[in-house]
Amino acid sequence: MNNSILYSFAVQLCCSDHISGFIPAQPVIDTRENLTEQRLSSLFKLVSTIHNDILSMSPERCPDTISFVFEKSLQLTCSDISCGVIAVEPILYDRDEKIGETIKIYFSRIIEQLGKHEVVIPKDNCSCISKVHNDVVAGTDKILVLPVHKVMKKRKIKKGKR
Repeated sequence: MNNSILYSFAVQLCCSDHISGFIPAQPVIDTRENLTEQRLSSLFKLVSTIHNDILSMSPERCPDTISFVFEKSLQLTCSDISCGVIAVEPILYDRDEKIGETIKIYFSRIIEQLGKHEVVIPKDNCSCISKVHNDVVAGTDKILVLPVHKVMKKRKIKKGKR
């Protein structure tokens, strides 16, 4: 996997840091741009290190499979950051270590699930997935995810009335 792909993963993680508030909208000490630049640099190092660790742990796996599963584990980690599962200001753990552990945990769980669900990863295109079961191809449906506050606003339900 080349550095441009790893950098795009670092950008995804940084976006999650923006959403979660880890990088504040109006920082007191420094500018948002400087904080984002510093965070991107540290996340790129983190993603590169984790990717190298995963490659060394599973040298027998197909590179397309590793790329696919690594991307999906990063997406799940981004959602954990965005929704607050990985705390903005943790007390009992280092945040970057927790991000690394989460990526590795999701990686191992997704690898296990690939075999159980007969997921086939195309060799020439890792971004699409298809599950073949009884000559039916699935995985082409798009899922629309709406934030909770937009759904509640649309239904005109106040925060305390959920």
